[in-house]
Amino acid sequence: VCKMVNKEFDKEYLKLSFFTKYECIDQTHIIYDGYRLIQSKRPFLSDIKWAFKWSGTKQPTISSTLQNCDGKIIANTSNDYDHVVLKFKKALFYNESVVVHFHADMDDVDGTAQPHLDVKIEEPISVVDFRVILAYKDNNFSEMAKFMRKPINSNVPTDYHTHENVAFNPHSKSYEYILTNPEVGYFYRLEWIK
Repeated sequence: VCKMVNKEFDKEYLKLSFFTKYECIDQTHIIYDGYRLIQSKRPFLSDIKWAFKWSGTKQPTISSTLQNCDGKIIANTSNDYDHVVLKFKKALFYNESVVVHFHADMDDVDGTAQPHLDVKIEEPISVVDFRVILAYKDNNFSEMAKFMRKPINSNVPTDYHTHENVAFNPHSKSYEYILTNPEVGYFYRLEWIK
């Protein structure tokens, strides 16, 4: 049975939905929370790797309110994502679902972090919710953010292409974009002015 399940599903789990919040308390302190609903595709799943890439120079502090996390960042030596291991408090069995939480406290003291959120869609997912809160912006700020995408696999280097513009909500000082049933095989990005 284990061999059959592993052969049918090359991934350990399916990503069913993803909710992400990037909150700038001020121009240097950022809080990031990601919540992902997953479904196990292994007979026994005790942990997962959460991949991420922080563009700032100071290493973030990682934790989770729903899983056990030692905060150790496993850096990728190539240009790919870094990751942390999130351990379930109770292992998942085949087809069991759970919400996974990733929390990062980030300090952009030198201003090198890039103002964007990316998500890589490699398999079908029902919804991805992007939310960016810029608490430090003044009441006159009204710049549009760009929602963009580019292919994951391309024979030539490809830039992001703007899919649509996203208005800034001056009351909540935020951008929000809900992506439903995105096309597989793309990086999707919400990019704003710092």
